[in-house]
Amino acid sequence: MLRILIPLCSFFVISQQPVFDGVVSAEEWQGAQQFSIPFEIEPSDNGPAHYKTEVFVHQVGNDLFVGFIAFANMNELRSSIRSRDQIGGDDNIAIGIDPYGDGRNMIVLGSNPDGSQFDLKILPNGNNDEYNLFYETKASKHDDAYHVEFKIPISGLQFTPAETMEWAVVFGRSGYANDTRIQMINFAYDRSNPCVVCQTPDRITLHNVTSNKRINLLPYVFLGKAGYRENGHFQQQKPKGTIGLSGLFDLSSNTTLELTLNPDFSQIEADVSQIDANNTFALFYPERRPYFNEGNDIINSNQQAVYTRSINNPIASTKLIHQGNNQRLYWLTAYDENTPYLIAGENQSYSGEGNEAWANIFSYQRTFDGGSHLGFLSTNRFFHGGGHGQLMGINSRLRIANKYSLNAEWNFSSIEEPIQDWIESNDKQGKKTVALDGESKNGDGLFVSLDRTTKHWNTFFYYSQYSPNFETPLGFVTQNNLRNAEIVQQYVAFPKNKDALIQQLRVNLGSELSYNYAGTPKYTDLFSNANIVWKGNWESRLNIVHIMEQEYEGFVGQDMMQYSMFTSYSPNESIRLRSFVSIGDELRYDEENPAVGKQFFIGSFNSFQLSPKLRIGQSLRYSQMRSKEDNSLYYKGYIARFITNYQFNKDLSFRLVSEYNEFDDTLFIQPLLK
Repeated sequence: MLRILIPLCSFFVISQQPVFDGVVSAEEWQGAQQFSIPFEIEPSDNGPAHYKTEVFVHQVGNDLFVGFIAFANMNELRSSIRSRDQIGGDDNIAIGIDPYGDGRNMIVLGSNPDGSQFDLKILPNGNNDEYNLFYETKASKHDDAYHVEFKIPISGLQFTPAETMEWAVVFGRSGYANDTRIQMINFAYDRSNPCVVCQTPDRITLHNVTSNKRINLLPYVFLGKAGYRENGHFQQQKPKGTIGLSGLFDLSSNTTLELTLNPDFSQIEADVSQIDANNTFALFYPERRPYFNEGNDIINSNQQAVYTRSINNPIASTKLIHQGNNQRLYWLTAYDENTPYLIAGENQSYSGEGNEAWANIFSYQRTFDGGSHLGFLSTNRFFHGGGHGQLMGINSRLRIANKYSLNAEWNFSSIEEPIQDWIESNDKQGKKTVALDGESKNGDGLFVSLDRTTKHWNTFFYYSQYSPNFETPLGFVTQNNLRNAEIVQQYVAFPKNKDALIQQLRVNLGSELSYNYAGTPKYTDLFSNANIVWKGNWESRLNIVHIMEQEYEGFVGQDMMQYSMFTSYSPNESIRLRSFVSIGDELRYDEENPAVGKQFFIGSFNSFQLSPKLRIGQSLRYSQMRSKEDNSLYYKGYIARFITNYQFNKDLSFRLVSEYNEFDDTLFIQPLLK
């Protein structure tokens, strides 16, 4: 592997920090360790970077200063002042840090050319997770380049202290060349190894970092007023107020304690409504509350054994996260005021809202090099007035000869239902009732996957099973009594030259097969899809599915075809267009009259940058289904959403969200000054 490392001198602690003004000059950064970003990895495969990028790193006491000089065609630059984590398709530069050097995750801190920040955590499988760190950035634009300076408090990262520490680092950059988006990094990327941080040859050396324990307290006061429409009249409720407190305490450099009392989540943008017509299972919404996001990689479950949104409205919660050289630990407790209750089933799920409950999530992992680990997971929930649920499981991720990844997970659940009326149903699941009548249930779930990745050919195999009565007290399992297997073969092609019409091509061919525990075939298909990156920042995805057989409540649909297409196009910073369409056969999930219908689903998600500070967004989704026999309408409707965002500066923004849902005939408007 080629190592790109050009040390100007041995790295040492600089007592004089660079002038933190967004301008990177050679005089200020004398004595810094210097790196470059010479490889383009998207859409080409380790070709020479289209633009030159210089990187400088200084340690000044307990702060890490990083300077970027990103040479560019400034006429193609895409950048505006954004809210945090909202840089979208902007040009950007970033540093990725792995304080432990074992590939368990990589903390990525980045900025666009206007100094607007983003941060995230990259996991060993290449997926991203939410992350938040307080750090400073300043930027400036010049005739042939833009500069960005970072000031990163080392104490904001978890690490095991030592007199001298070496941290693995990745330097990345995203930009545009001839209106095509490109990705560049500091080393030649081996695509047979999905662990990015495991591959980097570069290290930064830190000396004599002293413990600087953080104590953050955030009190809040909230006053709000709500209303509702009834019988054509709008009724206003009395104003309601509340107070709360959140806090973060560093117990050591690798152990953090967080707490929240009556937390304020009003700053979170309302969820985008989903179309649930012809759907019998509960809908999944991502966790976006910052308090719950940190540490999610430690409780990540392939079987959705943990879903922190099952803690709906906590009155109080504490969370402990510890990261050691060879282990990590997560422990969250919460007292929830009104807890959601979810019951999985073979053909549908059942949900309701319960009363107060204690919740507990504990996870321990023994970590190994290459992002491998062995772990234990436990969740518990105890309802006020009786009823509880327990889950225990073991999980592992093993890297084998770089190109192979083996994941395995087994969970066991034990439920004692409360005697409550939260779910109204007379249905039965085997010998058990759906109604909450104090029954006891036991079940288990198993997940195994094996991935093989190379430059051009990738193979993915998945197997999962959910026994009857398997439930996850603090998770999101909506279907059980199921065994499912899937295999996918992928081919990836790269352009031979940068002017090719097709910049990258991914083609998948796969099949899925499902049975219930009685041996009844539930679902069998054969599918193919292609993802094409075209020249000019245009991307499209095509998907074809042939469903050979699908069973629902004794009805079996056969020989069904589905076709879908998604496309996105962004010719410049001002315009970003995305649209999709899906047509074909689909089961109508009606217990009394199941049938095969003709579905049509179309939508668009567009945004327009009207000025450096003003951006508007629009989305429209329309769905309908008709009978294949007489063309009669089963359902139709649309959801329209409109967002206006005005960015005063990096720290202050105003957002107005409005959405109309024709299916439910509901309208909501959310102004948000943040």
